[in-house]
Amino acid sequence: MRASISADTGRGPGNGIIEIFDAGSVSDPDFTLLRASDGKCLGPRGWQESETLLTPDAWDNDGGSLRLAVGPAVVDEVDNLDAYRISLRGVGSCALAVKSLVYSHIAGGHGMGAATPVAPAPQPAPLVSQPEPVLESPEPPLAFDESQQPVPPQEPPLEMNTQQPEKSGGKGMLVALIVLALVAAGAAAWWFLLREPEKAPLPTPPAQTQNTDKPQTPGQTQPKPADDPQQGADAAKPAATPLASAREQLRGQALPDVSLAMAKPLRKADATPEESDAAFLLLEDAAQKGDAESMFLVGQFYDPASTLPRGSIPADLTQAKRWYDQAAQKGQPQAKTSLDKLKEYARGLEAKGDAEARSLLQNWQ
Repeated sequence: MRASISADTGRGPGNGIIEIFDAGSVSDPDFTLLRASDGKCLGPRGWQESETLLTPDAWDNDGGSLRLAVGPAVVDEVDNLDAYRISLRGVGSCALAVKSLVYSHIAGGHGMGAATPVAPAPQPAPLVSQPEPVLESPEPPLAFDESQQPVPPQEPPLEMNTQQPEKSGGKGMLVALIVLALVAAGAAAWWFLLREPEKAPLPTPPAQTQNTDKPQTPGQTQPKPADDPQQGADAAKPAATPLASAREQLRGQALPDVSLAMAKPLRKADATPEESDAAFLLLEDAAQKGDAESMFLVGQFYDPASTLPRGSIPADLTQAKRWYDQAAQKGQPQAKTSLDKLKEYARGLEAKGDAEARSLLQNWQ
């Protein structure tokens, strides 16, 4: 039994068709969907720990394949960067291949995020708070009080020296203009002298961060990369997990030989479940692109006789034979030997009454 999910172009985005081959006669099309990366099952509200039966929107069975129509609750939750297993109640289970899908549109926007950059408002604040000392700048001009003192007495002389009223008035205005010019010049000089030391603290934060690499404060040993900022940035980044590296590879061009080279070091006896799942994703993509060795290694994942760890991928006689057959047709030398071993294993299961093994051996070619 094999299955795949693809877009339902007739119903539009967010809808898909799950096609299951060799399912036989089915009266109840309810199914469960298991995600390989974390072992969770898909439910009405997304991925969850407990297993839940899902009901298709519609279905039909022409005897050769079972077709299940599903909506966004299923389509939006799967992608080709993970592995999935579908199980039909009372029939069996197999891997679900994810083909091209068209996801439903999700409304959203960045209006709230765009409002926050208006934070430049704090910048005018220092400009308003700092000019206040300038308003008090009349205090420094106290040095010019001596020049200001002659100005008030000049008004009485206007009455006393009536012979030269115009000259005394002109002198008073001239003195007042000079005083105002001196006050303005003094205030400007005082302003800029004060502004210089205030600007100095702005560069100090980088200087302090550069000095944090010194062993003076044990709690600040992390900023050591100040000697080489690029190395410090690289050291701060956490190492990518095998599964994350595999998904990153599959998002790009994903050349089969590159995927195979990344997966082979993960196929080891002491591989962790995450390493095995990452290797399967890489190998399955390379196998679907025609790489013979990848086909053979994917068959090993499904082969119940294989002793290598398989992560969250369950054993499947039918899938193992399918991939071994394709690898053998491509000329992979180890595929024929693995097919012979798989056939002997199936005979042992048939002797114990296993129906799947009996069906497989009856159609073995």
